[in-house]
Amino acid sequence: MCGIVGIVSLNGNSVDSSVLQRMNDLQEHRGPDGEGFLLGRAESERFHHAFIRHTRLRDSDSGVRVGLGHRRLAILDLSDLGLQPMTSGDRSCWIVFNGEIYNFPALRSELQALGYSFTTRTDTEVLLNAYLHWGEDCLSHLEGMYAFAIWDSSQGRLFCARDRLGIKPFYYATPNGYFIFASEIKSLLAFPGLEPTPDDDAVLGFLVHGNCDYGENTVLKNVKALPAAHSLTLDINTHSISLRRYWELEPQPQVGTANERIAELKELLLATVRKHLNSDVRAGSCLSGGLDSSTVVSLTGKIWREQPEAATAIGDDFHTFTSCYEYPELDERDYAQTVARSVGATSQLVFPSPKEFWSDFEHMAWHEDMPFNGLSFYAQWRVMRAAKEAGVKVLLDGQGGDEVFGGYAKFRYAYLASLMRSGSLGKMVRELGATVGQGDRYVLDIRNGYRYLPKRVRSFLRVDSLLKEVLKAPWDHVVSAESTPATRWWRNTSGQQNGDCPWTIMQRIQVDDILLDTLPTLLRLEDRSSMAFSLEARVPLLDHKLVEFGVSLPDDLKVHNGWSKYAVRQAMRQLLPESVRLRKSKLGFAAPDHAWPSQELRSQVTELIQDDLRCRKYVDQAALRRWYQSGRATTANTESYLGLFRILSLEMWMRAFNLS
Repeated sequence: MCGIVGIVSLNGNSVDSSVLQRMNDLQEHRGPDGEGFLLGRAESERFHHAFIRHTRLRDSDSGVRVGLGHRRLAILDLSDLGLQPMTSGDRSCWIVFNGEIYNFPALRSELQALGYSFTTRTDTEVLLNAYLHWGEDCLSHLEGMYAFAIWDSSQGRLFCARDRLGIKPFYYATPNGYFIFASEIKSLLAFPGLEPTPDDDAVLGFLVHGNCDYGENTVLKNVKALPAAHSLTLDINTHSISLRRYWELEPQPQVGTANERIAELKELLLATVRKHLNSDVRAGSCLSGGLDSSTVVSLTGKIWREQPEAATAIGDDFHTFTSCYEYPELDERDYAQTVARSVGATSQLVFPSPKEFWSDFEHMAWHEDMPFNGLSFYAQWRVMRAAKEAGVKVLLDGQGGDEVFGGYAKFRYAYLASLMRSGSLGKMVRELGATVGQGDRYVLDIRNGYRYLPKRVRSFLRVDSLLKEVLKAPWDHVVSAESTPATRWWRNTSGQQNGDCPWTIMQRIQVDDILLDTLPTLLRLEDRSSMAFSLEARVPLLDHKLVEFGVSLPDDLKVHNGWSKYAVRQAMRQLLPESVRLRKSKLGFAAPDHAWPSQELRSQVTELIQDDLRCRKYVDQAALRRWYQSGRATTANTESYLGLFRILSLEMWMRAFNLS
């Protein structure tokens, strides 16, 4: 896990290496173990390349057309041989790479058999040689999380790519005749002439729906994200930029019995976690007490006990990290500690406090790059900090399990809708009865899925009672625009989208959730929170083969007799404590979203909104102050306070990046 930056001159001017240095320095937290730069000079229709450890060591910037920078977080081959930018044998190709290629040992053996030699034990060198051999088709051979750029001087092009699920970030911009890229937006903003102008539609979409990660769009007009599963090629001679999608998430029909599918899932889960334990530094795991992270921890424990040679990164002591609250309705420590004890792990508990959160708020807003939508991400922040303090450098997490295996309430409702549409009314009634019988308030309270509710239902439940009052926007358009999560959900459930598509309603919603509505934001926040503390966060449940398999499972192996993620629960029999495997309650991303801003942080919030807000273009300050000081705020629902938090988060982000 690292930070990458680059500048390519398209207007004939030289690259200013001091700017490249500033861009790289802003990502020092992503790689405290070293840095390096490539300066490529155009000389007599050929390029001369120089690798330097710091730009102060350069002789001059004259003629430099290509500059690449890298901050290293050493995970594999801790020697200086792993420094980047890394080059090929003839020095025609140079790479800066962020991420992990989990199948690199097999790829290395395959490339060695084809005549390629290696001087390091890194996956970076394997990736570079894969490009040399297969060209752009190297992407079809990769398994992992990655964002990289390869400067191929023989072709006069920069080849960039991002992993299939968008686990690793890649942002770019084209200011004043330059192409620039970086792992984080803040690095791009160090480039002279790149003005950080908020995108009004994106900002309003965030305030209403809580998302601001959609494909290539960001909350800044002139900064783009390379979408997941895409490559980008820049031709330095024609100045053309071309994007290509190289992978599609398409559910496929599966053969075999349910038991055979469950057995195959079990093997896939084990193999995936085993690959994610390959590290030359210490690894541990997040552990919320939910099914996903508990699955990752239990499988890690099995490998640690039975195949210690495959889990050397764990060491003699397996550390798990759990966020806890003194509010019983939000606390999962009993479940987490049950799982930790079952595998012999050392459970470390973290207790976020409102006072600590407020002191970290603006610093956190700077690290996250864009606004974030809830206090649950502060719990994640504190877990990452605890792992750093414990000496863990690689942290496994259960991110993605809900999206891939059908864990959210919206998937249960989608399944009920599909049964009704197919005429399976008896099965629908039985499934509904089993769901109600479990008594899971997370599923039964439709307010939790407010962003998927039609405008009239949102209004009836008053989930927007604050935002509707204080936002300076045409409310009906913002809530019911064609690009909202609600319009997509109802289009899918009504069968209006992809009429000839063989996917089920649930599969359509899963794909949207993975690629658009939920996972992109979660992955951004996972990346920034971990990298803020120089940690590599790995998400084994988002291995692309596992994702393809999980989404392709029949609906009744995801939702079955009231159980969510049924296939995973069955696959984890005898591997996971029964109290967790058969847990009926789900907290989701539970946090004190109501208690803290309404009580413990009341004086701090009051002081903030009494100030001159930078987000006043979007928020009526006077109306916000009146609401917060009135009796309505005292009796307001949690959704109103979630809206208030998004306003506060937007304000802190604008302050952190000096926006207005």
